[in-house]
Amino acid sequence: MKKQIALLAALVLACGAPIGTASWQGFGFTASAQNNKVTGVVRDGNGEPLIGATVQVKGTNRVTATDIDGKYSIQAAPGSTLEIKYVGSPTKEVRVSGSTMDINMSEANNTLDEVVVTALGIKRDRKALGYAVEDLKAEELMRNKNTNAINSLAGKIAGVSVTQSSGAAGSGAQIILRGGTSLERDNQPLFVVDGVIYDNSASVIGNSAFDGMLSTATTNANRVMDINPEDIESMSVLKGPAASALYGSRAANGVVIITTKKGQEGHVEINLNAKYITTWAKYLPETQKKYKRGYIEQHFNADGSFKDFSYDDRSYNAWGAPAAAGEESFDNIGNFFKHGGAWDTNLSISGGTKTGSFFLSGSFYDQDGIIPTTGYKKATFRFNGEQKYKIFTFGANVAYSQARTVKTLTSAQLYGDAGGGTMYSVYNWNPFDDMRHYLNEDGSRYILRPDLDPWDERNNPYWILNKDRLTDNTERFTGNRPL
Repeated sequence: MKKQIALLAALVLACGAPIGTASWQGFGFTASAQNNKVTGVVRDGNGEPLIGATVQVKGTNRVTATDIDGKYSIQAAPGSTLEIKYVGSPTKEVRVSGSTMDINMSEANNTLDEVVVTALGIKRDRKALGYAVEDLKAEELMRNKNTNAINSLAGKIAGVSVTQSSGAAGSGAQIILRGGTSLERDNQPLFVVDGVIYDNSASVIGNSAFDGMLSTATTNANRVMDINPEDIESMSVLKGPAASALYGSRAANGVVIITTKKGQEGHVEINLNAKYITTWAKYLPETQKKYKRGYIEQHFNADGSFKDFSYDDRSYNAWGAPAAAGEESFDNIGNFFKHGGAWDTNLSISGGTKTGSFFLSGSFYDQDGIIPTTGYKKATFRFNGEQKYKIFTFGANVAYSQARTVKTLTSAQLYGDAGGGTMYSVYNWNPFDDMRHYLNEDGSRYILRPDLDPWDERNNPYWILNKDRLTDNTERFTGNRPL
């Protein structure tokens, strides 16, 4: 066998093939080439060693990292390519030409931007701040655009808790930064929009971060939703009480700084977008259709022993007598909810020169809720302008919004009734009574059990929606004239 191997080796040499690159299989064994070991040092543009730079043989899974002295060692065949990567430097490729290779990395022209907005017109290096701050640009906010800009922050910033008051049209949202600090007062941060303070509190709901969003008579809105999300350029979230140094005690729970868009130099830009969103109730609770309205009344003998029972239908609870076979029942829950939809239309015009810029926008949002008669409409207009004259800069930020919300009672009953609001009545209505029958022929309120005390009468949701509407009408004008 040894003589055969020697003979084959001599034959390969005679054919002119280097032994280091030959591969031959036969007689039950394999001979293959071995990669060369390449070592060296990776340095930056100033000649300093780079710690943690990755060195990989291109096209393979062989990879290593430089040590504290910038040294590396990797198996690589002559003629292969090494890929060197380091944060802040462009990827560099080097062809292996020897066993020792020192590599110099160049700095990237597009270095990481760590400048954040901390107040109107004030930008600081993130590393120079004494408190936590995170910055979101318009592109990130628009990925899951919501009519309320606060909801767009959900899941994007650590330590930020966003709670929407409900899923109804025109409902507001609550935001808490790193937990609440007070058991009694509003713990929401201060909102500053182009230097204008916005109050986002809603005094009739629990917003201390400890009691959650309490069960209330109806849904409530917050005024930050008056801002058109399409107008936002960036949002800076300043966390913790240290941020109060910029805005005083009102910022003890943190600050959310919203900067709106401005025109760009050199061109005029027109943007128009419109979309339609549809919503519906996909999963609804199932109700029993075996027992009719009423309850079981038990009877006992004088000695306390059970005698018999009877059914009493003077109740809205559906645990009365069993329904007869084929008796008509109604899908009151399924008939109640409807398909909702929302039109979202935005138009903006912007432009600028070396000495000035302008941004003008308008939007209209029209939403129909999945609960009948409910909805939310909002129209906004904004103008941002700036003009430079010698050493002076004149600017104006003006915003106008008009919003109307039609909502309903959710958990509280009407005065003098025993119901529990629209949603409570929907889910607890007897399936053998048609809930849509809420009016008499003369237009008066239909009462299912006139023999009962008025306090025991349950509110019909359709009567509440059509005869006891709740509306919010908000008109806001804000302006700022920085010099």
